[in-house]
Amino acid sequence: MIGRQAADELSRTLELTLPVDLRPVISHLGLEVVHWPFAGRLREVIFDGVIGVDMRLPKPWVRWLVAHAVGHHLLHTGACFYLDSWRWVSRVKAERQAEEFAAALLTPAVPMDGVSPERAARRLGVPVSKLPGAWTRGV
Repeated sequence: MIGRQAADELSRTLELTLPVDLRPVISHLGLEVVHWPFAGRLREVIFDGVIGVDMRLPKPWVRWLVAHAVGHHLLHTGACFYLDSWRWVSRVKAERQAEEFAAALLTPAVPMDGVSPERAARRLGVPVSKLPGAWTRGV
């Protein structure tokens, strides 16, 4: 729940409303978002206050990846990027926390009554697959 707590605190501090505008978040944290034409599986990275994101992706995925990178920035400052396979446990935990942060920042925990997951995802500007489980049960 560390990701949710960090997102909730940031949301309160900046008085964010849905759909979340990430520009004030980026500005408040002194970060910069730049286009980076990644190849392979990598789609975003954050290094020294700069978030590189593959802008060829659909806008909902770009928003999600920027929020994910902000989560890493807030939760894992000083963490290292390891390519060594033996470090997979800490990477998995860090990735889970960054995903939790992005979900808490960009999506409400419970579905809006009468709104389909697809419509909610469009309204929130996120990939439908990233909506919390409560949104997609029974779909």
